[in-house]
Amino acid sequence: MITKYQALLDKLAASDMPPTAQYRINIEKIARFRIKAAQGNLDDPEKVEELCNCGQVEELVVQADNEMIVMDMYLRNRWWELVKPVEIEFNPDPNDDGGVEWGEETPKEEEKK
Repeated sequence: MITKYQALLDKLAASDMPPTAQYRINIEKIARFRIKAAQGNLDDPEKVEELCNCGQVEELVVQADNEMIVMDMYLRNRWWELVKPVEIEFNPDPNDDGGVEWGEETPKEEEKK
């Protein structure tokens, strides 16, 4: 398991994907966490499974294999270049409900009856 997740990190390090690409950030965090969990519990696979919370150790290995396939496609197609920045409202007005009256049926719901 450690070897497979390290291979993911090595492939990312050797790639030209920018360190700011969200896919890279996510994969690096997941791989490092799972490597650390495995290294800290070499004789306790149940603890690794508990820490990773994504299945049995054997499934974590399969996930790493599958991620390598996805990563190959991602790198080959340079998909990080297709991601466009979006504006997110981080502090929305809690009093602005968007004009929705909660609990009332919308016109479409009334037509269904």
